[in-house]
Amino acid sequence: MPKQFMYSPVETNNDIENSSTMAALEVESASSKKRKKHKLRLPPPSNINPNYSNSNSDDDDLVQERMPMCLGLCVLMAIVYVLSRTSDLSSGIGVDNCDYSTVDMGKIRAQAFAKSPPHIIECAAASAGGDQSACHLPRETRYSAVKQKGATLWMTGCSGSGKTTIATALEDKLVKQFGKHVYRLDGDNIRTGLNRDLGFSEDDRAESVRRVGEISTLFSDAGVITLVGLISPYRGDRDAVRQRHEAQGIPFYEVFLDVPVDELKARDPKGQYAKVESGELKHFTCIDDPYEEPLNAEIVLPTHELKIEESVEILFNRLRRDGILEGAPKLAAPGLPNPDGDEIVDLHVPEKDLQNKIDEAATLPKVLITDVDLNWLQTIGEGWASPLKGFMREGTLLETLHFNSIVVDPFNLTGNALAHERKTNFNTFTDRQAPQRVSMSVPITLAITDFTKAKIEGSTKKAVALVTQLGKTVAILRNPEIYDNFKEEIVARMFGVIDNGHPYIKHINSGGEFLLGGEVELLGRIKYNDGLDKWRKTASELMDEFAEKNADVVYAFQTRNPTHAGHAYLMNAAGADLKTSKGFNNPVLWLSPLGGWTKEDDVPLDVRIHQHEEVLNAGTSHPGGLDPEKTVMAIWPSPMVYAGPTEVQFHAKSRRSAGASYFVVGRDPAGMKGSAEAVAHPDDDLYYGDHGRYVLRNSPGIGDMQILSFEKVMYDIKSNTMTAPDESRMDDFISISGTKMRTLARQQATPCPDVVPTDLLGQNCVPNGFMVQKGWDIVTNYYSKIDDVSSNWIPWSRPIVDPGNDKSTTDFSGTFGTKNFKLALKNGKSFWHDIAVWSDEEKGVVNMITEIPKFTAAKMEVNKEVDGNVIMQDINGDGSARFYSYGVPFFNYGLIPQTWEDPELVSAEGHGGDNDPLDVIEVGGGVLEMGSVTPCKVLGSLELIDGGETDHKIICIAKGDANYDRIHDVGGLDGYYPGVMEDLVNWLKMYKTSDGKGVNELGNHDRPISVGDAKTLINECNDAWKEMCKKGKGGRGGLGFSLSGECLNQ
Repeated sequence: MPKQFMYSPVETNNDIENSSTMAALEVESASSKKRKKHKLRLPPPSNINPNYSNSNSDDDDLVQERMPMCLGLCVLMAIVYVLSRTSDLSSGIGVDNCDYSTVDMGKIRAQAFAKSPPHIIECAAASAGGDQSACHLPRETRYSAVKQKGATLWMTGCSGSGKTTIATALEDKLVKQFGKHVYRLDGDNIRTGLNRDLGFSEDDRAESVRRVGEISTLFSDAGVITLVGLISPYRGDRDAVRQRHEAQGIPFYEVFLDVPVDELKARDPKGQYAKVESGELKHFTCIDDPYEEPLNAEIVLPTHELKIEESVEILFNRLRRDGILEGAPKLAAPGLPNPDGDEIVDLHVPEKDLQNKIDEAATLPKVLITDVDLNWLQTIGEGWASPLKGFMREGTLLETLHFNSIVVDPFNLTGNALAHERKTNFNTFTDRQAPQRVSMSVPITLAITDFTKAKIEGSTKKAVALVTQLGKTVAILRNPEIYDNFKEEIVARMFGVIDNGHPYIKHINSGGEFLLGGEVELLGRIKYNDGLDKWRKTASELMDEFAEKNADVVYAFQTRNPTHAGHAYLMNAAGADLKTSKGFNNPVLWLSPLGGWTKEDDVPLDVRIHQHEEVLNAGTSHPGGLDPEKTVMAIWPSPMVYAGPTEVQFHAKSRRSAGASYFVVGRDPAGMKGSAEAVAHPDDDLYYGDHGRYVLRNSPGIGDMQILSFEKVMYDIKSNTMTAPDESRMDDFISISGTKMRTLARQQATPCPDVVPTDLLGQNCVPNGFMVQKGWDIVTNYYSKIDDVSSNWIPWSRPIVDPGNDKSTTDFSGTFGTKNFKLALKNGKSFWHDIAVWSDEEKGVVNMITEIPKFTAAKMEVNKEVDGNVIMQDINGDGSARFYSYGVPFFNYGLIPQTWEDPELVSAEGHGGDNDPLDVIEVGGGVLEMGSVTPCKVLGSLELIDGGETDHKIICIAKGDANYDRIHDVGGLDGYYPGVMEDLVNWLKMYKTSDGKGVNELGNHDRPISVGDAKTLINECNDAWKEMCKKGKGGRGGLGFSLSGECLNQ
């Protein structure tokens, strides 16, 4: 058994003891950035014999006893020595004795990279996912705030190919003209600091590319557009940088400046190629050192074939096309801009939810909208006014009026994301203004009357239904905000002129005294059923069509007149210029006819559309034609408001929301002549012709939208085309103004002979090259019938809908809601004369002929003078169709046949009858069909005094109504239809006030008469009808009425 070493603390040297008692020695590993502890294991102190005496009898025992301590001391000394040598090296001691030429730094770097992890995560937030992006501001948020995206353009090519020159010019344009954050990394600024330790060996070149690749990745991640100009000759090194960017989700563009070596030698800006030729310079890339050309570069620039500006434009357009110059996520196809507010707006209710929304709308308070309002609703709902999602609230309107723009925060950077969707608060404001300003120059508002206001405020619902004049519920408006309609301020700021005869100013002034704001949901596609719906596309659909044509840019040309060869020349020239000067490959023209409301003397929409169709059909075979492969025609739905410089801003902004980057603008855009009531310019242009283009170019919120201005074009009798005039031969050019064109069309001008005369009006001919012939035929046909009141032109987008008539007994002709509409009984009989007054006299049930179904605002009535006494559209004094404007009618309205209120029968108050059949109002819950004959129980009557005449209104409830058997007089209505009589009294007294007329009176102190008195009144009017019929001669009474059938049998 070996002798045990015993440990004696008394005999042990303290220094040796301290060394030997170390359980481990720690050394730092240089192979990792993290410190790791490596332990040198020593025999434990417990093996030393504590009873050891200072005996020399056994040397082996002594050696064994001292060995652990000696070994520890040697290790410690070795460590001290190594550290001292390291210190010397770092201090420069002994440097001159080292030969670094034999050191392979590339191999050392490769070994170091192989030992280090590729992703070093020091952020606790990223520990779970292993991605450093979790430790930083989200990239989308950063990009949205700085209003651009980061990207790297890696310019590679031989020395002298133009990398620095083009990068410098691109940087200059992006920074100075567009305010973008850009930085260039090239050999000069990189080798000054970051790559100062690197030479030009293959390994050092690779390391240079790697380092610059990492820096460009970080710069681009921070939202900087990084321009790298390095020869970077080796494909593998460049591909590694590409992979680094792709792994981080950062756009990377390899830009190959492809220039032949002979061209580079000829350029030789630094004289290096000459040195190579003389043998003075060796190992020069692209000559005697390799350059590996890119195989799949995103962009190739043959700079020897391009001007510097052209190369810059190619790079700029690629950045623009891919949305790099915008901070928001790219929503549109490449080459197309994002809509204003960086949000695609499409407010149609999804098909799966549509029926539920329609059912909901039936329960909501009803708000009447005019056809102009319907145009605006379509403009909002289809995304043409993005980012607007409804009729303007008061705050939005104020921004629009005062700044021609609104501020938005689509990514909620400042907490203002929903600022335009909340009720306006004039007391509390957010700390920061929304960061993005977008164009919004025209107020888009919905006027309502005090009647509608009361209905909304009296409801517990938080939404309303929008109903057209023809009774169709088309949308729901949420979270309604009602505020004063400050008409004078709106007109003053919107138009900047004083002209009360201006048609849209008249429209504003005729609106209700309140405005209704709120977000809308469209209950289905708005269709007009006028044969033109195929040309009506939403903003999103139009962007899709541009993408299908592979457009890399879209330019829009608005029309509200027929298109002639002068227009075609301008459009074609603009497209050619975008290719040659701007560097685009496939410009697409958007022929954009105005489709909404226009003034009466404008060319009707259908005439313009059909003429445009012929322009497209002609193609490039005629100088007035357009290439259908490069053109998209789509109707723009907005009304025309003729507000000059203010309005043209909206025209441009709206086209951008559907994909256009360029907008063609002529003289006096959106202008018109003043009316006779204009203060400054009666019967002359309201706005100066050049102001519109100037204001548009400099307007707030216009952003990157570009303007293409008209130039003057004339007819060249030598080439038979419309073109820019040649000052050297002006005698060969004829001016054909719009006025001259309209005059020639009215005169039915025919084609000129081969030798075109200069006096076109005198010769009454139109040059062959002026307009596509079939298009000219359409124009002349219109002007030949312009004064024909029976013509069925479609002036602007107004809905054509079914009148909802009783199909079993009636037929109609013409268009519902227009002057040419007629509804007649199929059997040829008269609504007035051939239907009995009573359905059941004993029970007090009359026959009601429905003229105006519930919810319909079109004022329809039986025409007393026309044979058959058909139901027709009532007409205003100016000849226009008459509509209720006070609100949505909540009742069915009609007449009681075989009755007449005789003007000669004067009441005690001195009022004679109104010379019409007796009116009847049905107040139940259903909608009756126009022209239907409905048994209706009499409940009472109200006596309306209108213009000194008595106009009795019989009140009844239709047989078949759910509460027919429960209601027997007007007093019983409130239990089943609360408030209906109060609303009816209000309506009859006030409904004309919204048309600028006075308040009506009601007899009997606004109270209805009893059922018995009402029945007596009906019989008295039936007797008056009989007397009138007896006086009839030859089928027509002395009053000019059409008397037929039963009337003539009296």
